[in-house]
Amino acid sequence: MNLIEHYQYIDEECIDPELICSLCMLPFQVPTSGKCGHTFCKLCIEQWIDRQPTCPICRIRIYPTGLQQISTRIVLNQLHRLQMRCKRCDQTNIQRGDINQHEEQCPQQIVPCPASDIKCTWKGARSTLANHLRECPFQKIRPVIADVYQSLKNVYDPLINELQTLRQQLEQEKQRNHAYTQFLATLFNKGKPMSDRCTDSFGECRIQQNAARLFGSHSSAGLPYQNEHKLRQNKKVSLCGEALKKQHRISSCSFGQYSQMSSPFTCANCQKGIEFSNIALHHCEGGCICRTCVQKFGSFNPFLH
Repeated sequence: MNLIEHYQYIDEECIDPELICSLCMLPFQVPTSGKCGHTFCKLCIEQWIDRQPTCPICRIRIYPTGLQQISTRIVLNQLHRLQMRCKRCDQTNIQRGDINQHEEQCPQQIVPCPASDIKCTWKGARSTLANHLRECPFQKIRPVIADVYQSLKNVYDPLINELQTLRQQLEQEKQRNHAYTQFLATLFNKGKPMSDRCTDSFGECRIQQNAARLFGSHSSAGLPYQNEHKLRQNKKVSLCGEALKKQHRISSCSFGQYSQMSSPFTCANCQKGIEFSNIALHHCEGGCICRTCVQKFGSFNPFLH
């Protein structure tokens, strides 16, 4: 309920007509104007344009987004200084700007019992509150309830903190399990599990072939075809940059050039670009996992020898 309903203006006929809302015929409450400049109570004009979006005076079309509250200090001060009478306690000469202050002191203001937080249902005029408190059974047992509440709080607060900690740990564990599940799915590779050894019986390892082409394109003498053929025939070639470098007889200079290239391989687990020397697991038909992921989830890897 609007507080202003409990008050009555004194000498309404003496109030400046420029301060009167033409919709409710009372002094402005939160004066608000449209683009046409006519001013009304904020609630009055909002309810009006809900029915028809035009100014009640000049009929110019207006919308809620075009309304603007009046902030002119002279107008607001005139409204705050209007004299009012409290209908409940009959006190007069209350300035409208002091209504909230009067509400805190009005003897006829309806207030609840301070023990309402412990289930006292009494409500009454502020002037009768003191008499009620002398007889209120809830107020009398408040010290006992306060002691019990504090004792329970001392027990439950640590439990609540522990529960929050467990929830955080559970969320972290869920994230780790999700990462482990993703790693295992990548590792098993849809039925073609990755390993640290070439498993292709014909030596047709795509990872080795791609690495051989990359090394060959950066060697000073080029990669002879027969060396590449020998590499394909080796079924137990370890995926190690140094071993491949030795088999291809690539100079330190050319290998260094390869190491500085933009990462030519992509880890199927973390989706990061990696160099050949950082491949820990692979499948000969394609796909590899970097050393960082294997070290992070190594306990889940049954294929490392």
